[in-house]
Amino acid sequence: MESTNKNRNKRVRFAAAFTALAILLTLFLGGCQHRQIDAITPVRNGKISAANSVVSTFCKNYTPGIADELRDYTDMYFPAGIDLEWNYNFAGSGGKSDDGSESGPLYALVYFADNKSLTDARTYVTAGTSMHVDDLLVNTDYYWQVMAVFDGSTVLSDVFKLHTEHEFRTFKISGVSNTRDLGGYSVGGGKVVRQGMIFRGANVDSVSSEGKRVMLEELGVRTDLDLRAPGEGKAGGEFSPLGKEVNYVNISAPLYGGIKEEEKQEALASEIRLFADESNYPVYFHCAIGRDRTGTLALLLLGLLGVPEDMIRRDYEMSFLSYSGSADKTPVIDMVKHQFDPTVEYLKTFDGRAFKDKVASFLKSIGITDEEISAIRSIMLR
Repeated sequence: MESTNKNRNKRVRFAAAFTALAILLTLFLGGCQHRQIDAITPVRNGKISAANSVVSTFCKNYTPGIADELRDYTDMYFPAGIDLEWNYNFAGSGGKSDDGSESGPLYALVYFADNKSLTDARTYVTAGTSMHVDDLLVNTDYYWQVMAVFDGSTVLSDVFKLHTEHEFRTFKISGVSNTRDLGGYSVGGGKVVRQGMIFRGANVDSVSSEGKRVMLEELGVRTDLDLRAPGEGKAGGEFSPLGKEVNYVNISAPLYGGIKEEEKQEALASEIRLFADESNYPVYFHCAIGRDRTGTLALLLLGLLGVPEDMIRRDYEMSFLSYSGSADKTPVIDMVKHQFDPTVEYLKTFDGRAFKDKVASFLKSIGITDEEISAIRSIMLR
């Protein structure tokens, strides 16, 4: 009997505690209700492009040389961002005027994050039913939620999900051309090349103060890897044009078939070795126009990480949709067929089943160790 009474008392205490908690939540939330705000764009779990129309066309219709048809010799691939849109259904939500007609909220808070719990979410405020969001990772799940705020009450939506298409994470950086993230690629086995770690582009000799702010504060660039010969522009100076706080490394790099030449391979190994040290990240690497020496290093890094050949070629050709990458007006298909593709074919002559293994074999032939290759893959794949 004593045991039965104890159990009954526990149940009573639990019920009382539960009731008190429910009352406190009701008072705290002030009428907050769910599932009364519906996502319009993108639809729930929908895919959406954050790229502009030129880049979307380039990605969806890609064949070697397509940039010849699209380019206008300016920087064409600035990001477009996305628009979030929703509507309200407030029946019974407390969102009514005195005469019973529906009235809108005073404003809405929009929470946006790359995790379902909305930890460290960006928070936006709007009086409307849409919100523009910039600076997005590609090939990434995002989550968003809307809280409509009334006079004395709130209405909270479900957490909506979207997925950004894998196109390119590009940047608009004042005074610098041809800038984009090297990450975002799916490489098999559930792995993805990390974003926000390696950026590629043209030289930063004329970067503006706002451009510096973006590169240092928003992108967090820690290392400026300059692939030009000393004396070419500002190459070989005491420090990076981005500032003295940036680790400046100047290595005169080979391009395309130049990677075969033994006298250039020590420099090439030094470039690759820099990426085996996590303290160097995030890295911005560049040559003069961000296409040839930069494209050669990008080919080796992406190949080593397991990015498919056709995607690496697409990354290479994106440079022709920029001002600097098209400055010499060279026909795109000529560069692909006579420079890029022969470099790929040369790498395929090395041992290994997959292209990533062949690239690794080449890098080991110029002095890169297994430990350094493992370090690069460990840092850059998640």
